[in-house]
Amino acid sequence: MPIAIPAFSTVLGEAVNDYAASNPKSKAICDAASGSLPGGTTRNVIHMKPFPVVQARGEGSYLTDVDGHKYLDLCAEYSACMFGHSHPVIKRAMHDAVEQGFALGGVNQYEGRLANLLCERFKTMDKVRFSNSGTETNMTALALVKAYTGRSKIIVFEGGYHGGLATFTSQSSMNMKSSGKKTMNAPHDWVVVPYNDIAALEAAVSEHKADLACIFLELMQGSSGCTPADVDFVKACRALATEAGAVLFFDEVMTSRMSIHGYQDMLGVYPDMTSFGKYFGGGGQNFGAFGGKAEIMDMLEPGYPGGVYHSGTFNNNVATMATATAVLEEIWTREDQARDLFDKGVWLREELNRLADAKHNSTMYVTGTGSLMTIHFKEQPRTGVQAADLKELFFFDMLKKGFFLARRGMVSLMTITSKEELQTFIDAVDEFLSERAEFVKLD
Repeated sequence: MPIAIPAFSTVLGEAVNDYAASNPKSKAICDAASGSLPGGTTRNVIHMKPFPVVQARGEGSYLTDVDGHKYLDLCAEYSACMFGHSHPVIKRAMHDAVEQGFALGGVNQYEGRLANLLCERFKTMDKVRFSNSGTETNMTALALVKAYTGRSKIIVFEGGYHGGLATFTSQSSMNMKSSGKKTMNAPHDWVVVPYNDIAALEAAVSEHKADLACIFLELMQGSSGCTPADVDFVKACRALATEAGAVLFFDEVMTSRMSIHGYQDMLGVYPDMTSFGKYFGGGGQNFGAFGGKAEIMDMLEPGYPGGVYHSGTFNNNVATMATATAVLEEIWTREDQARDLFDKGVWLREELNRLADAKHNSTMYVTGTGSLMTIHFKEQPRTGVQAADLKELFFFDMLKKGFFLARRGMVSLMTITSKEELQTFIDAVDEFLSERAEFVKLD
């Protein structure tokens, strides 16, 4: 007979209660905020029950929360904090910007340098503009693409996430059971197609060809579980966009870290437009950028016939421009750095999958590419325990063992985290699979 659900409910309940008892200061801070902030936070992705852990400081590869617990940081601010906490070059750039006056109301000395650096890095980027986040970048660039093509339809993919105003990710894949079921998507004319499905993409392009502005995709879908795009699928996107006279637009907000020239360069498939964000700002500054072919970007030139207007008070925020310039000039400069980070992620994923499969014969498995990955659990008919509930237990057990990762199971590696530090995480997962074998072992 199947193991009774209450047995697992008891175990999960004990883990949650233990967390709550061990984090009274986090609870007090979240309780005090909840009256003014829906959910006690301004980011739904970090909300959790019974309350989120409140972090107090970061140093190197580690976080310390307000209750004094120290964690190896495997979330890395959802891939934005790629160079670790309190990196000396990033701190210096931020301090220099503050000392110089950080709201100058005009062109500053960094934005042109930063634009040149990005255009030199990415062969498909003739020109670039800045904004304040991946969400803002994608929304602005999509509006530009529609103006450029004179068309309205945008092909996107099931499981895709392009910021809070363009999310096509299911509740279950994000493991955000407490979130609402409606989206706040911008009212574009979206055409949603299954990811990695060439036949479905061909059909959608054929149907909407006359009014198709662009094909818009992530080269790996991060929020829905770190699912990489098949190379043949990306090539099909390129060919079909060209055939339809549409723009091919890559969202590389997360995946550009795979190479200093972006994941597009590793795949050998090149778009007309690309968006960036997150780690270029050093992990502590809001950052977004979009760019591509000159014929598209020239529409932003002041006075351009039939052009469009793009502005924003903080697009050239001095602190962000200074920090991102320092990242590209002094920190993220060599291809071997990107290759080492990529290979470290491959090693970690393979070690975790070896543990889960060969050693423990468990329901756990890990997907991703390079230094970005997500830990999953398959449904277990023998016990009746849901995969999402196993992921919850895993999250709380890892917190107790001293590891902070995204609640949905995503791991984002930092350049400074060593294999020795990651081995301690592998050992902790090994312990989890032994300690919770009753619930994670395959039949």
